[in-house]
Amino acid sequence: MMPSLGELRRDFIISEPAAHAAPVVPWAPGALSALGAAVAVIGAFDGVHRGHRALIDAALDDARAHGMRAVAVTFDPDPDTVVAPRPAAKLTARADRLALLAASGVDAVLVIPFTRALSRLDHAAFFTDVLFACCDVRAVHVGSDFRLGRGGASTVAVMRGWCAERGIELFGHELLRSGDEVVSASNIRAHLAAGELDAAARELGRRYLLRGTVVHGRGEGTGMGFPTANIAYDPALQVPAEGVYGGIALVGDAAWPAAVNVGVPPMFADNAASAALEANLIGFSGDIYGGSISIAFSRRLRGLVRFSTRDELVRTVLDDIDSVKRELGEDGVVLDDLGGR
Repeated sequence: MMPSLGELRRDFIISEPAAHAAPVVPWAPGALSALGAAVAVIGAFDGVHRGHRALIDAALDDARAHGMRAVAVTFDPDPDTVVAPRPAAKLTARADRLALLAASGVDAVLVIPFTRALSRLDHAAFFTDVLFACCDVRAVHVGSDFRLGRGGASTVAVMRGWCAERGIELFGHELLRSGDEVVSASNIRAHLAAGELDAAARELGRRYLLRGTVVHGRGEGTGMGFPTANIAYDPALQVPAEGVYGGIALVGDAAWPAAVNVGVPPMFADNAASAALEANLIGFSGDIYGGSISIAFSRRLRGLVRFSTRDELVRTVLDDIDSVKRELGEDGVVLDDLGGR
């Protein structure tokens, strides 16, 4: 059956109605001076996965123990989109990343514009001219692999020594592990690229989510008995391995069981209107062209197959839909108080 309302809100990154959400503040001199003494936790935070949340929790514990506020410090855009020759695919869109940080328990989220000029600053210039110019930081928390400056020259050890001379504590936390593996955005991307949804969800702490817009596609699904929503999504985002998945689709204020195809079906590879992401929303009816849709991936059913006949394709897809029905049912679930999502 469908997950609980709490799980659905978690998977679609929707805060509970009464939940605290910290303000998201663009960087400016003195922008967070009203907070007073603060503990900063710094990172790109792509995915805001379980490792990130463990780091944030350590900063929160430090702040509470010393009667200070906690600030999550992140960058926009993600640094590797500026400095890497081939940036990694992202696990979260900017809005979702900031929403997750705002709901993490911190008192503010500070967003620093990341530019090539910023990437060339060493730790002394970054702390003095950027971070400390914005708020009164008394302690800094980062992951043990955190680096600053050209080529990552400023290591945790270097930064810790510099901060200590100024009465500021800097903590470099060991990365969280899941079994034998470090919980990291790169490992989560690898799991998704291999279709390993369970492993990705364990490290994320939720089902993997893609958001997009419903667009016109081949227009053949209805005639074959399974109308599909063709979805245009940000190509900078990671997608799971090609194949067919069971998942949950959020349209408006309701979530629906869905059979989801990732990758262009081989039978329609020559059709320019074919979408690389399409979903059959079980139990749903209505016109949603041009509307927003979000897909939370639940289970990989199979890889893509080149069918010899259309009848074989139809039988297999209907079997996929039946499999999703057995797992998630045939009814939608209304999620209240979506806050515009």
